Amino acid sequence: MSRLPLETPRLRLRRFCQGDLNPFLTYRNHPEVARYQSWVRWSREQGIDFIQDQQRVEPGDFAHWFQYAMELKESGELIGDCGLCVKINRPRTAEIGFSLAPGHQRQGLAREAVEAIIDHALNELGVERIIAVAMKDNDRSAALLLSLGMRHGPPERVWFKGHWNAELRFVIDDEDWRMRAR
Repeated sequence: MSRLPLETPRLRLRRFCQGDLNPFLTYRNHPEVARYQSWVRWSREQGIDFIQDQQRVEPGDFAHWFQYAMELKESGELIGDCGLCVKINRPRTAEIGFSLAPGHQRQGLAREAVEAIIDHALNELGVERIIAVAMKDNDRSAALLLSLGMRHGPPERVWFKGHWNAELRFVIDDEDWRMRAR
């Protein structure tokens, strides 16, 4: 079982709870947040199911996304989530993704959360490689991933929300992560 919550200077990264439903639906259904994500809209029932499902998942479980609820330490407010999924078909590889309420973007909070979760995965969960995916025109997410030392190859054409788009795949391994920390 993984150590939770994770703490950063401004955030508590914890398991979702029932009281998170309304703020979760608010930011997840914001068009600016959903724009680059696989969903269009979350219903109340989907949100309830999501939170219940998260009660049965642990960080590092194979082939299951664990979503860390991003809570501001100062206020206890849920402001986003960051997911980690250890890939069953790629040994010791995990994918990371994140969503943040618009009112809390451009403050370094997503970077703070992603950095803590990458560190947690590489140092405590037995993961040796982290991957992330961002649409080519999602400049802010790409900049965040690059700032953490992740690198990407050429864009890949993918069918996304009804049209072709370019997707960037980012990667960092444990050795590069440790060198970056020095």
